[in-house]
Amino acid sequence: MNSVQWLQVPTLPPETGSGSPSPKYDVGSAVVVHGEGSAYVALADEALAAALLAHGDVQLLTAEHRQQIEPAPGLPLTWEQLEEQVSALGAGRHPHHRSVGLGDVIAAITRRVRIPECGSCARRRQGLNRITVWGWWRDRPAQATG
Repeated sequence: MNSVQWLQVPTLPPETGSGSPSPKYDVGSAVVVHGEGSAYVALADEALAAALLAHGDVQLLTAEHRQQIEPAPGLPLTWEQLEEQVSALGAGRHPHHRSVGLGDVIAAITRRVRIPECGSCARRRQGLNRITVWGWWRDRPAQATG
């Protein structure tokens, strides 16, 4: 997997007046952590990271700066644990060529209604991903036909 880059991206206020702010720019498939007035975005896509860094208000978030920030206040998550989730986003794979677990389906729905994922939600998603709802035939071992 490519190395993960953390960027600090400014946010826009929530459209409905309640909920989480959204990053000012499209960040694609990324892990997003909301901070004060900005979002911390983890990307494995180097081209997208370079395009975002071309904006004057987007900055590369250094390891030293990350040490000064609590990634998810009140939750026992580290920056390294969040980076591990970037690989789970399926970077570099076509979405039609992999199976989809129940946990990913629920996570997609909750993200769509802007419910943030906490550490317990991430563990629950991993457990529920054992139940495949799409592409189950791809997970079966190949069988010889005679």
